[in-house]
Amino acid sequence: MDNPWRSIWCNPRSTIRSIIDHNPNRSLWLLAFICGFTVLLNGFQSFPIAIQIGLIPMFAIAVILAALFGYVVFAVWSWAILVTGKLFKGKGTFATVRAAYAWSCVPLLVNLCIWLVLVFLFGSILFFGPQPHLVLSGATITLLFLLLIGKVVFSIWSIVIFLQALAEVQSYSVLRAIGNAILATLFLIIIAAIPLFLLGLLSGASVPHTAFMGGDLIQLIQ
Repeated sequence: MDNPWRSIWCNPRSTIRSIIDHNPNRSLWLLAFICGFTVLLNGFQSFPIAIQIGLIPMFAIAVILAALFGYVVFAVWSWAILVTGKLFKGKGTFATVRAAYAWSCVPLLVNLCIWLVLVFLFGSILFFGPQPHLVLSGATITLLFLLLIGKVVFSIWSIVIFLQALAEVQSYSVLRAIGNAILATLFLIIIAAIPLFLLGLLSGASVPHTAFMGGDLIQLIQ
């Protein structure tokens, strides 16, 4: 078997077929680390954790939790794909679908390297927000822009690999793979929304009575 770390880039279908025929768990935890690390850092950009604990502790947390977090992402997403994939007559198993998703994360290895550069050069901007006293040169701004564009490009490449690999392990077309991925995403959004809705009810949040009585729309907003 060719080195899957190279062949997955341009030949995802034959590569994933060879992997699942030999060992669907190959490099699973390393790929989980790559996925988990990039997802955690993306999440830390949205939540100001670095402001509370500092940049180095935040980075350490990402390193420590990356593999476990990445595996949870693999497991949850693979389960959602399998559940919704029945509507598309998918024939994959949990292990093969998980392998398809895991190996689609190979391009994120480049993103991981880009993250290291971004953290080293622009950590304060990325995780602490704009710094009034910090003035960036034109060359620095261009470098930052190119690095961020690179992240987007390799993320898109990862999605393309996943759809091809998923079509292979599920034994259906790429078009069905796209439909399966979209439906799985909606399914997970609904699953996540249910406990949030229940939590809102338990915490005392309630829908205004006028919502059920056909009251004025302004009252609903208030």
